[in-house]
Amino acid sequence: MERAHLGLTLTQPRATSSKKAVRALIFLLLFLAALWWWWGFKQSNILFTVVIRDGKVSKVRGRIPPRLMSEIRDIVSRAGVTQARFVAVSRDGAPVLRFVGEMDPGFSQQMRNVVGQFSVGEIQNGQEHS
Repeated sequence: MERAHLGLTLTQPRATSSKKAVRALIFLLLFLAALWWWWGFKQSNILFTVVIRDGKVSKVRGRIPPRLMSEIRDIVSRAGVTQARFVAVSRDGAPVLRFVGEMDPGFSQQMRNVVGQFSVGEIQNGQEHS
């Protein structure tokens, strides 16, 4: 009788530790799924990203209407901006710019004014409004 009791005691911690491992794995999978969902949601709001290096637009990610791109290049050259990065996101149905790093307030405002002339749909389609 002691042996059976002893054997039961030896297997019980294994069962408990394996249950904890399964719970930890499930928690980890749920956490990763939530993180993936949050990242996807955040990325879905991004309309475009523009990187400026050495006074020129060096990298563009996303769709930008040709007239908007022309305006951005014009503002960059007139303002004498050498390095900048900004992201256009959709917020409450309107395009909003987020600037990375320190920007000249005049440059930032000019960029906001130009981007504000376009709707989110126009930017997403990369088309001009008529």
